Amino acid sequence: MIELHDVSKSFKDVVALSRLSMSATDGHVTGFLGPNGAGKSTTLKLIMGEIRPDTGMVRVFDENPINNAELKRQIGYVSEHEDLYQWMKGKQFVTSLARLILSREQAETAAKEALKKVNLGVKGKRIKSYSKGMKQRLKVAAAIVHHPDLLILDEPFGGLDPLGRREMKRLVSELNAEGVTVLISSHILYELDQMSTRMVLIHRGQSLAEGPPAEILNLIDQFPHQILFQAPDNELQTLSKLLIEEDIVKSITFTTDKATKDLVVITETPSKFYPIVTEVIAENDLLIRHLESRTDNIEAIFEFLT
Repeated sequence: MIELHDVSKSFKDVVALSRLSMSATDGHVTGFLGPNGAGKSTTLKLIMGEIRPDTGMVRVFDENPINNAELKRQIGYVSEHEDLYQWMKGKQFVTSLARLILSREQAETAAKEALKKVNLGVKGKRIKSYSKGMKQRLKVAAAIVHHPDLLILDEPFGGLDPLGRREMKRLVSELNAEGVTVLISSHILYELDQMSTRMVLIHRGQSLAEGPPAEILNLIDQFPHQILFQAPDNELQTLSKLLIEEDIVKSITFTTDKATKDLVVITETPSKFYPIVTEVIAENDLLIRHLESRTDNIEAIFEFLT
């Protein structure tokens, strides 16, 4: 399905990829994991044929993606950027993209089906009024409106709250069950493990590991993880009381940075922690504004694996 062999790419004096080799197999959800700046977006642009490699080979469906319009008809792509026409309405936006390859009647029907698939019913609302989660789902609808065989998502969890992340995971799993092969990138550990059937780790433009999630997570679980939560004070207090009862939580601390009070949780078994905390937040209807793995900790993990 997707194969990169010995691929290098530089932008002036910056080396984005250095002899990267990786693959994404037909029928699988491949999680593409690495810190910010690891080369994930550059890799996806190479796969989409948006840029050329300096050296090495890129193949998608056994074809070169550069200037290959027919190949791109088989691919749906969700960029990490908010590439939306804010003045349009959701259905209008999806339909206009479908019209690039479908008749007017076909495009109208396909847009309606795609919006239903992503559970987005926003009649009459312009995109500028959408929440972050709604905009992400709209981008997915636009990417699947032509029924692609391969769906590529670049950091689709960015800015989503826990419920939005759960909805995105549900959608990806559902599409894969219908036969769509998925390649999904993230810099957040354990956002990908529950939905991925294969994982690829990338760091500093090179592939560190590739294989089933269980094998990859066994490598990562050797390192303690810090997770930061931002929310109103009463919500953090409730969350801390609920999490402290879990055996997988090593410590919980509150930190104050300027006017913001944060909750920092340390766990040595993050593969078990993330599913539990998602359930705790959803079941108790907690308003969590921000959740992230500490960047310095992620970097340390990948340095540890290098």
